[in-house]
Amino acid sequence: MLALLLGAPAGPVAPAAGAPAAAAAPTGERAESAEPAKAPAYRNGVVFGLALGGGIGRGAGYPNNSQEIGNPSYRSASGWMPGTGGSLLIMGALADYFDFGFMFSQDAFRNGTQRAVQDGLGLRIEAFPFVRLVPRLSGLGFLAQFGLGIGRLSTPGLPQAGGTQSTIGTGALYEWAFGHFLGGHFGAGPELEYDAMFSRPYDQNGLVVLARVVFYGGP
Repeated sequence: MLALLLGAPAGPVAPAAGAPAAAAAPTGERAESAEPAKAPAYRNGVVFGLALGGGIGRGAGYPNNSQEIGNPSYRSASGWMPGTGGSLLIMGALADYFDFGFMFSQDAFRNGTQRAVQDGLGLRIEAFPFVRLVPRLSGLGFLAQFGLGIGRLSTPGLPQAGGTQSTIGTGALYEWAFGHFLGGHFGAGPELEYDAMFSRPYDQNGLVVLARVVFYGGP
């Protein structure tokens, strides 16, 4: 009995040489798997669109001739005139809340004697900020576009006023999704847009209400 007591180890027994070490006990920490990315629910893929409507616009300026710019004898201007507007869109839906791409637009206004036309070619951005915040307003968006603008005003008895420089546009839109085609779907709704063209000899602006139809290439 005494031999057993004296021979008992006073502390933990060290493992024998060559014996495998015991596995470390878990400390309570657990590895968390990364959350899978959410698939687009509203907008995805390439975007083709068409918008048509009408509104009011006006133009004012001089012929695009250095000898006539600033000469009151050559200046022409219109009041607000009714007319039509339209846009062609080729974009990409980069996220549920963001479209980006190219646009071509034309607005044409006229009264009994004058006619003002504005063409625009450039980039367009559409943002839908309520997709995550207020899902029931996921179709409400805002737009901005900018690029090269060409404007001209025809007035009887005066040389045509016009210029080529910059165009900008801004507005708001709402779209409802419907239908499915070739793996994509359609969206349609109203759009309110203000466009302006600025150049040294000539300025033009217009406010139009459009009916917008787009096709999203993704589900």
